[in-house]
Amino acid sequence: MRIIKLWRLLYKILLALVIVVFYFLTATFAFILPVNKYKKRKILTKIYGFWGAAFLKLLRVKVNLTGNSYSKEKTWYIMSNHVSFLDIIIIMTNFRTAFITSMEMKKRFLLGQICTVAGCLFVDRRKITTLKNEIPEISGALKNNLNVCFFPEATCANGVELLPFKAALMSAVAGTGAEILPLSIMYKKINKRPFTTDDFREIGYFGGMKFAPQFIKLLALKSLEVDVEILEPFDPVNLEYKGIRDKVYDIISTRYYRYIDEIRSAGSK
Repeated sequence: MRIIKLWRLLYKILLALVIVVFYFLTATFAFILPVNKYKKRKILTKIYGFWGAAFLKLLRVKVNLTGNSYSKEKTWYIMSNHVSFLDIIIIMTNFRTAFITSMEMKKRFLLGQICTVAGCLFVDRRKITTLKNEIPEISGALKNNLNVCFFPEATCANGVELLPFKAALMSAVAGTGAEILPLSIMYKKINKRPFTTDDFREIGYFGGMKFAPQFIKLLALKSLEVDVEILEPFDPVNLEYKGIRDKVYDIISTRYYRYIDEIRSAGSK
């Protein structure tokens, strides 16, 4: 039985590598196209959306999209809770969006290269001087009708509680005409059984966890079911950046903590 499980894992690792290689080839081709950076990023969102869907199929991840209707005719500044690098693949597959990520991520081997050819917007949240140059880049993407997504916690949380939301990048939406789209990502089943708070350690990427071991854990799973709830969207006009942060936090935390209560209650039965 162990040999069979090992072969299944090796097979999935091989397929995952194939997906990554073909992603790099197609994304690199799009990355060098002689078009402006916003059109290029729109092309890239379709490419990594396609390969993201292939990766979710490999992992047997079922995503249930619920809640308010999502209009492709609008431009969205998407914000979500964050517990796993799987969150990124889930969002990229269901929403055509560019991502904001950190300069630290850009420097990481493989992950940095993946983010670069995906057309990610890199920021250094710790330096106000650099943010003054980076925020206009985000605003420019939104003005050019490109959806942009970021995680206001700035890093992965432990799943049981949300980290404080950062306000700095909220100001990028001002004057762009984009609306705020809050999401709540909620893991509901793992290996066909109800998800519990202990399972965040199986799918998460927090508290000093290493990427490779957590990636192997995901590949070893038989299945995963995730609810992505589109919460109340809103127009940020007349709100300053801290007001946007507080409103987004209230919307996401209200739904997310209800979810935590639900899986705790189910686990205690």
